[in-house]
Amino acid sequence: MIKTPRSELYSRIQTLQSLLESDNVDGALIVHNVNLFYFCGTVQQAVLFVPADGETLLFARKNPDRVKNESSLDHVIPVKGIRDLRKHMADLGYGHFKKLGMELDVLPVNQYFHYKKMLNPDEIVDVWPAIRVVRMIKSEYEIDLLKKAAILSDYMLETARTHLREGISEVALSAEIERAARAKGHQGYIRMRGFNQEVYWGNLVSGPDAANPAFINFTTGGRGLSMAFPSGAGWKVVRKHEPVIVDLAAGLNGYNIDQTRTLCVGGLSERLNMAYHIAREIENALEAMIRPGVEAGALFVGAYKLAASSGLREHFMGYDTQKAGFIGHGIGLEMDELPVLAEKNTMTLEEGMVIAIEPNFAFPDEGVVGVEDTFVVTNNGCEKLTSASYDVVVDD
Repeated sequence: MIKTPRSELYSRIQTLQSLLESDNVDGALIVHNVNLFYFCGTVQQAVLFVPADGETLLFARKNPDRVKNESSLDHVIPVKGIRDLRKHMADLGYGHFKKLGMELDVLPVNQYFHYKKMLNPDEIVDVWPAIRVVRMIKSEYEIDLLKKAAILSDYMLETARTHLREGISEVALSAEIERAARAKGHQGYIRMRGFNQEVYWGNLVSGPDAANPAFINFTTGGRGLSMAFPSGAGWKVVRKHEPVIVDLAAGLNGYNIDQTRTLCVGGLSERLNMAYHIAREIENALEAMIRPGVEAGALFVGAYKLAASSGLREHFMGYDTQKAGFIGHGIGLEMDELPVLAEKNTMTLEEGMVIAIEPNFAFPDEGVVGVEDTFVVTNNGCEKLTSASYDVVVDD
């Protein structure tokens, strides 16, 4: 197992501390698993306190010996429960807080009131925007992990190509890919930040069902296996000449890669084939645009201009009122990170951002065609991390 280096953790913490100081926040109390892993290197039951100025404290509520083994932080303090935090923090010099930051985007309300009563700060503010900005820029260490996940993603797409045949169900094809990926170390669980944005690996959907939007903020839908989870691979069988969208995330060592390919047994119709090649042209054009200083919204606008010039704007990123409001997104420990490549987003790209670009076209009676690749922004452009074949046709 890979242990996050001490230098990596403290570099992230120092960046967060500078943001806390500039926002006049006394400190941040972090409890969410993904952020704990990012700043501590562990997801054991613990609470992390990051002061704007001073030593970071990791309070281990369970398995303190395991926490000490997994985390490279200097100060790991065993506690029986969160009620002990106030005394421990006061003993270590952290008394009354004027402004305390917590992850208010995910913190349950009952826990919010419990922490508020226990620590009694003057104010609790949302620290997630600051954490999100820190996590947005990936270090060389993180990019190396993402490159390893990209190799797994390429392998998953090749596995899909090998097992696709007429008559196989979506869920059976998905299971073949999952089996192969798990044997290579896929972590199984794919994390998303958004409320109620539940995802199981991603989407593997075929034919008209792919164009049927689901509850999750993906550009493809599918019916899933039941109305309890109506998204992604279902019982539908794959038929000749209909597109199969393989959009399954590769999760390795905590980090995710997003890559999509369109496959088809016997070949696409003329209209879908044209749309697929336009999607590829759009992705190539956006790849050429990616560099530090470019606004995220410019990529969205550029994509839609190209789609309009092709005569297929009404089918781009959905159809009718079911269009996605973005052309891509940041990715890392979670699938929905900054920056969001949406029309009105004026955030500029920076070196170290990792973004997935996913142009596609949806046709309600036929399905969806498109591509998706993950890129890292470099000092003068970008590097594409994913490299699975773009060939569509799979022989029966």
